[in-house]
Amino acid sequence: MGSGRLLLAVVLVAAVVLGSVGTVTSAQQRALNAEDAHVTSHLERAPCLDDWGTREGAVTERASITGLAPLGVRVSVTLPYAYRVDVDGETVFADTSSDAVYAVTALGTRRVGGDEIAPC
Repeated sequence: MGSGRLLLAVVLVAAVVLGSVGTVTSAQQRALNAEDAHVTSHLERAPCLDDWGTREGAVTERASITGLAPLGVRVSVTLPYAYRVDVDGETVFADTSSDAVYAVTALGTRRVGGDEIAPC
C-alpha cells in the first residue's frame, strides 16, 4: 500500500473510531465521570475518613485524548478530590488528585490504568 493510501486508511479509521464515541468532549466527559465514580467508590468505603468530596480542591480537573484504543480512544484524566481524616487526635486535610487512563468506546468506558485510591 502506498503512503497516500495508508494515510487515507488511517484518516478513515480515525474518523470511524471518533464517530463511534461521539465528540471528543463527550469522550473526555465520560472518562471524567467514570473516574469520579471510581474515586467515590473507594472514598465511600474508607473507614478512616471524616469527610470527603470529589471535583474539589486546588488541583485542576483535566481530560485529554492521548491516542486510539480498539474501536475508541484513550483518555488521560486528572480528577481532584479532598478529604478530612483524624490522625492521632488532629484533623488532617488532604487536597490531592487521581490520574488515570480510560478506553472510551461506543460500548463503554473502562479504566485501563491509574493511581490506587487508598487514603487509609
